[in-house]
Amino acid sequence: MNYSTDTRDALLRAAQTLFAERGFDGTSIRAVTSLANANLGAVTYHFRSKDGLYETVAESLVRPLRARMIAESAEGGTPLERIERLVRAVFDHLQANRDLPQFIIQVLAGSRPLPTVMAQMLRANHALMVDIIAAGQADGTIRAGNPRLMALSIIAQPIWLSIVRSALRQAIELDQDDQHTRAEIVDNAIRFIHAGLAPLPEEP
Repeated sequence: MNYSTDTRDALLRAAQTLFAERGFDGTSIRAVTSLANANLGAVTYHFRSKDGLYETVAESLVRPLRARMIAESAEGGTPLERIERLVRAVFDHLQANRDLPQFIIQVLAGSRPLPTVMAQMLRANHALMVDIIAAGQADGTIRAGNPRLMALSIIAQPIWLSIVRSALRQAIELDQDDQHTRAEIVDNAIRFIHAGLAPLPEEP
């Protein structure tokens, strides 16, 4: 039997594709090993179980985004500049990792709990955004409000637009694969977020 690193990578690629297309319940170990051209026992050898494989796929999809968000935030700048970089990073990651939006759809549609690593990354990324918003509120560049809810509204922009990309293309001919259209969508989301975070005018 060949239990090489190449086999492990092939299993991950196959599982990522199938979990994104069919969800956890609709994906069998046999389907994964067949697509990866691997022995049926390879999943147990490398990941212990289907659950272990599922968690590893989730980690491979979200951990790079977490690393990028940390790096972008560490670049410094005003709170609004940092928020803009984070939003662009999420858009870029979802565009480059097409299985992730589909994986999210399957997770939301299924009855299983959120994969542990996804819950951890969501919690950490949300906390990062909350801290930046709070810093902007402290220096007066971001309006008053609940930072936790404001952070959700910001993060929802790239996630929602990525999840419904196929529906938007079919229903209103908004093709996010077109480079010019995509740039307009991202820039518009950034302007929308800036407007939503801007300090409110003083009451007369």
